[in-house]
Amino acid sequence: MPRTPARARLFGVGVLTVASAMLAGSALACTAQAAPRPTPGSTPKKDATVLDWLAVRHSDSTPEHVHVGADWTVHSYLYTNDKGRPGKKIGDASARCSAVDVTPRGHVALCHRVLRTDDGSISLSDAIDRFGPLPHGGLSAVTGGTGKYVEAEGEAEIVMRGDIARFHIMLDD
Repeated sequence: MPRTPARARLFGVGVLTVASAMLAGSALACTAQAAPRPTPGSTPKKDATVLDWLAVRHSDSTPEHVHVGADWTVHSYLYTNDKGRPGKKIGDASARCSAVDVTPRGHVALCHRVLRTDDGSISLSDAIDRFGPLPHGGLSAVTGGTGKYVEAEGEAEIVMRGDIARFHIMLDD
């Protein structure tokens, strides 16, 4: 039976609807997967400054049952990284986070972080998946700074395991 223009349009709309649903489902499936182990986006340039710091959690207002829109803060003490252990205390770190996606396996948190030292502070912004077992982490954008870091640009690799978060920061000079 030949197709009429109305049937052809209806068929085309149906195909587009099915294709859109498949793509949306695929995107959701990708979002729900555990985040891959974070790796720096590029190797540090010769003139880049690399900072390797550990933050040890002091207080945390994360709700026991996270829901979309939930907000919390975390405050930590900041140390140099001495072979994976806290070295010299150099300042503190604070984060303000909001849950933007929640599934039975975990959540995605949108966070703004400030790492303060006697030399100045560094601001970071990120969205990190917290699905499955520890460690959790990802890449964070360096959005600015003060003092010694006043023109800070670059990225930070964050790895969170229990009460300790590692900040491997690569500043472009």
